[in-house]
Amino acid sequence: MLTRRVSTLSPWRTVGYSTTTKPSQPPEPRPYKPFERPAKDVENTIEVTKPEKQSLLGRLFSRPAKQLPRKNEPGDIARGLEASQRVVRDGILDPRYRPAARRVTAIICALPIALYLSYELFERRFMGKEQKVRPVRPATTNEGVK
Repeated sequence: MLTRRVSTLSPWRTVGYSTTTKPSQPPEPRPYKPFERPAKDVENTIEVTKPEKQSLLGRLFSRPAKQLPRKNEPGDIARGLEASQRVVRDGILDPRYRPAARRVTAIICALPIALYLSYELFERRFMGKEQKVRPVRPATTNEGVK
């Protein structure tokens, strides 16, 4: 049996406990106790359902149930016309149109970038176009500067 001699000067062996006392025995392990789930009350259980996952376009253009359009009544048309005139006149957007305006703005901003980058990547992958390489400038020295 091989035994190693540990230097008494090594700090990690002496930190935390005194070297003159004997190490104590580890505690006895606890007996296994299976986890018991509480009994469910069948009458008062509430069933929680999650909505189905939607695609990206479905999430962009879906409307919550409370915002579904009603029948085209004259009052609705007049309200919409008045809201659009208020935006033009005062620059204040009706709060019910803000989510739709945010989606339209995001599409207007992202679509040109997505179209250009997808075409560039298509050319690199399938048409053999090489990626541009930035030219490296040679190191300049200050010898000629007076």
